[in-house]
Amino acid sequence: MTAGELVVRRRLTAPQQERRDRILAVARELAGSGGYEAVVMRDVAERSGVALGTLYRYFASKDHLLAEVLVAWGGDLEDGLRRSPAQGELRERISAVLERAGRTVQREPVLAAAVTQALLSRDPAVTDVQASFTTMMRRWLDIAIGDDDLPDRERIVEVLEHVFFSTMIGLVNGRRDPAEVGEQVDRAARLLLDERA
Repeated sequence: MTAGELVVRRRLTAPQQERRDRILAVARELAGSGGYEAVVMRDVAERSGVALGTLYRYFASKDHLLAEVLVAWGGDLEDGLRRSPAQGELRERISAVLERAGRTVQREPVLAAAVTQALLSRDPAVTDVQASFTTMMRRWLDIAIGDDDLPDRERIVEVLEHVFFSTMIGLVNGRRDPAEVGEQVDRAARLLLDERA
């Protein structure tokens, strides 16, 4: 276990959490303006006002840091989904939630490309973050489904999460148009849900 993993796994004090949040904000700003290559750990440390060694105690690598930026960004989206839940029938709610996520990515494509590249890294420090992001996407879908009785709920959520993530990778790589995110998710939701209606 690395020192970075130890810090993240134990409960952070308020000053440690503030420091970690500041590091994430700086990394997000750099990635949003210059992409993956613009995030240099020494620059992040300097701009965050922390020593380089301190930065590495929180984040084992650049990919680990940027993957955590993605989780924090997704957390902001989740907060918004909880404050303003989608309305309508089940399929409409699911499509609306994932379209909202797609629009979030569309607004900051340079950031999205950088954090997605990091999330797809084989860096061992990113493994737990990948699992956290998958769990978060499933929570987005759970918010949309709400209390509806849905047979095979877990399997449906898993398939929709895969469709959404695959479509987002295509969007970030420029192979998909932003409108396609909503269309593909809606098509998948219709195929999965309409036969159960």
